[in-house]
Amino acid sequence: MEAANCSLRVKRPLLDPRFEGYKLSLEPLPCYQLELDAAVAEVKLRDDQYTLEHMHAFGMYNYLHCDAWYQDSVYYIDNLGRIMNLTVMLDTALGKPREVFRLPTDVTAYDNRLCASIHFTSPAWATLSDGTGRLYVIGTGDRGNSPEKWEIMFNEELGNPFIIIHSISLPDSEEHSVAVLLLRIEKEELDLKGSGFHVSLEWVTVSKKKEDGTKYEITKHHVLRGKSVPHYAAIEPSGNGLMIVSYKSFTAVSIDQSLEESMDEDRPEKTKGNLPVKGSSCALTYRHMYVWSSH
Repeated sequence: MEAANCSLRVKRPLLDPRFEGYKLSLEPLPCYQLELDAAVAEVKLRDDQYTLEHMHAFGMYNYLHCDAWYQDSVYYIDNLGRIMNLTVMLDTALGKPREVFRLPTDVTAYDNRLCASIHFTSPAWATLSDGTGRLYVIGTGDRGNSPEKWEIMFNEELGNPFIIIHSISLPDSEEHSVAVLLLRIEKEELDLKGSGFHVSLEWVTVSKKKEDGTKYEITKHHVLRGKSVPHYAAIEPSGNGLMIVSYKSFTAVSIDQSLEESMDEDRPEKTKGNLPVKGSSCALTYRHMYVWSSH
């Protein structure tokens, strides 16, 4: 098959001929201030982490985590390892922070760590990284109703520290599965001309064990490497591919040689817009946008 550039075309029935343009609102943006009994768990970059990619990924990190399923709720993680929930009750009022979960280990004891990150997978599931290299899959219950106890359904050490950038609950699967996209920046000893680091995207699928209906395990683990932090990266809603928008391309590691060849950024410029792809592994739909499939 071939992957060709796609042109974006104007859909004229959606255009409003009477539209006069957007007007800048002079209304002040809502601003909330709240006293906390414990500070937010902020992690500063070390001296050896001041590269462009480290700054892009971790240096300007938003420590407030929004819940896309319940948009009046935000979360943060404090220095005591607690996940705290805040509810916006009115336009200018915040509810009192309440603890919904506590990390089982003291992450402040680790010298090599990143900021903890959380992504809400579905209305009743969340994924969590404690910043030390451990991944948690958590059953939260219905977060929109009365608070329920969050329960760890899976946790495993996955090596170097990482942050979570996306996760979904996979549809149409016989057993419940959660797909998670992780980002880490790792040292590359052979890189003598660049920053000395590469960016790693890891696509991990955690599924319920068939022989044990209560335990979860990693059933798929794909790794892609590149030289720039993506502007955007997410798992497709179907769970069959990744969407990556990046300044530089990514190469699959230890999966399929044909996939590595199809995503080679050193390919001549005239062939970048129309790549021959073997086995429908990868499609380049824009010069810096990649759609990668596990099939």
